[in-house]
Amino acid sequence: MSSPFWQETRTQAWRWFLHSKRRPVVVASGLFQPLIWMALFVLVFQDSMQEALGESYLAFVTPGALLFTAFNASLNAGVPVLFDRELGFLDRLRVAPLADRLSIVLASAIHIATITLLQCGVILIAALALGVPFRGGFLGALLGFTALLLVVLGFTALSLGLAFQFERHFEMLAVVMIVTLPLIFLSSAFAPLDRLPSALRVAVLFNPVTLAIEPLRMVFLQADWSLTTPLARTALGTLTPAVCLAGLVLFVVLASLWSRRVLRRKLA
Repeated sequence: MSSPFWQETRTQAWRWFLHSKRRPVVVASGLFQPLIWMALFVLVFQDSMQEALGESYLAFVTPGALLFTAFNASLNAGVPVLFDRELGFLDRLRVAPLADRLSIVLASAIHIATITLLQCGVILIAALALGVPFRGGFLGALLGFTALLLVVLGFTALSLGLAFQFERHFEMLAVVMIVTLPLIFLSSAFAPLDRLPSALRVAVLFNPVTLAIEPLRMVFLQADWSLTTPLARTALGTLTPAVCLAGLVLFVVLASLWSRRVLRRKLA
């Protein structure tokens, strides 16, 4: 039999999946928003960027759309939990005889991660149907999935921690709105690293979105790759998939430690 903690987590996660089932417009909006972004960027920039890239701009921007979906959904993961706080439902859970109150946030994280990865899968299918090739093979797919998963875990941890730092949902939404666009545009989502302003190239390397996009784009465009394949020459050295994954793991660890400290204090 499963432990009481996992029973609690499974039950609460099922509650979140029922919420999604009853509100399909929320899932659909999370799916169509990156598709609209991708279509608009391709229509606006394909003529100017395709010559510089020497390849299809749609193929170049598809990894960015995948990351945008994962990043945006996970950064908003704490908003439903904050609504539970405002409506008093979270107080009911806190007085319930739970084995561990961390099951409350773990259930939400499982729900967000599942929905987000499903949305990314739909975007990937749409891109492949439009002729975007995937050349990385099975191991490339595994690498891309790992990068997406690390982004989801890291930003979900941050979002759940923020949900317990603020008292009202509009405060958190304001922070999310302020953070979202800079993290997307200060990355290589829609333009290659060497096309970004020189003053920003170092700062962009510390962006988890960039660290995920670069290896994901590599496995889309290259059949012959390895964890030591050079992705970019930077002022800090050569960027490789191994370096990107190490940076993402560090980001997840730091985000999880901070979030766990906040949750332990707020859920006590």
